[in-house]
Amino acid sequence: MTQDIRQDESRIRQLHEAFERDIKTKALDPIMAQYADDLVAFDAVGALQFKGVDEYRAHWQRCFEFCQGEGFFESHELHVTVVGDLAYSRMLNHCGGPNAEGEMQTGWMRGTRVWARRDGDWKVIHEHFSMPFDMESGQVCMSQEPSSDQQQAG
Repeated sequence: MTQDIRQDESRIRQLHEAFERDIKTKALDPIMAQYADDLVAFDAVGALQFKGVDEYRAHWQRCFEFCQGEGFFESHELHVTVVGDLAYSRMLNHCGGPNAEGEMQTGWMRGTRVWARRDGDWKVIHEHFSMPFDMESGQVCMSQEPSSDQQQAG
């Protein structure tokens, strides 16, 4: 692995860490700075897809208004691959926040981010968060979580 690839992977990991910190404080501007203007996102909640950074910003704002208190977002099993000016990262995310009574409400999701080098830094051009669902009932499996050895590996 070349030094440049290691530096790029390290930079993308730094951006993931910043994303987690910014979600905790609901810092919308730094979160949105990670996305390219022509982003297409498939989030686990809301619309089937979000096209463009402005549409996704409005979605994030609604999410932050819905959640009471600090946000909660952790990445586990983060994997980053860089090939030239494109990269992807995949992870399991444990996220949520306190409800109106102050009780923490969390769940696990799967996440994938596709990155492109733009103007000297990495920007997310595609993001996809999803939750598994039960095929028989059609219900989202909110209580599903990775095994303890998987959580420690991340």
